[in-house]
Amino acid sequence: MLNHLKHRLTALVVSLFIFSGAGTAFGESITLATLNWEPFYGEKLPENGFVAALSREAFRRAGYELNIKFMNWNRALELSKKGKFDGILGAYYSEERAAHFVFPAPVSQNQESFIAKKGAGITFAAVEDLKSYKIGGLLGSAPIAELKKAGLRIEATADELSSLKKLNAGRIDLAVMGRQNLNYAMANQDGFKELNGAFDILEPPFKAYDLFCPITRKRDDARAIADKFNTALEEMKADGTYDEILTRFGQK
Repeated sequence: MLNHLKHRLTALVVSLFIFSGAGTAFGESITLATLNWEPFYGEKLPENGFVAALSREAFRRAGYELNIKFMNWNRALELSKKGKFDGILGAYYSEERAAHFVFPAPVSQNQESFIAKKGAGITFAAVEDLKSYKIGGLLGSAPIAELKKAGLRIEATADELSSLKKLNAGRIDLAVMGRQNLNYAMANQDGFKELNGAFDILEPPFKAYDLFCPITRKRDDARAIADKFNTALEEMKADGTYDEILTRFGQK
């Protein structure tokens, strides 16, 4: 009886091992955290937006099923640093972040610009020209960290709409935000639509940032995931899938 029980237990363990191994061979899920940041990615966008669609296909080819969790940006960043999520969807690169994440090749790009209240008459040739102004933006974002490091006066908020409301009320002088995000939000999103026409986008743009899907260094295989992702992204560009997805979303 005891031997029979041992045999059954051994068979069960072997079955579980085989099942686990098969699951790994056919792919595993990977979860990235991010915020709602239309038109790049968002909970209510078709396929969660074009950056999500590009990333999902690249991860699929790399052997991973992509899950996306939407939340406050700073929370997404901090929890991913700690390994609560596998990484971030659509993050900018910074040296500080590189200490916590492995960065694969960029998926897309965004142009960050300074926004002023219409008629404010603010002009600049270099960022240093803006040191006398109070600037708002997204808490935990790379542009805000970079501007703060450059010695500018910063008043960050948990979301970009709050910064624009402060700008409209005269509580800050400028806000920094992606041009595509601003244009999309003004045309499509409640809260933003009420402020449509209230601002000027200043020239020149502050900076063009690449968008990455960095993987937390809390994963021992972070570098391997990034390498697989890079190979898949190159394949997508070579076989036309990358451009097909952009065309499907009206981005090309």
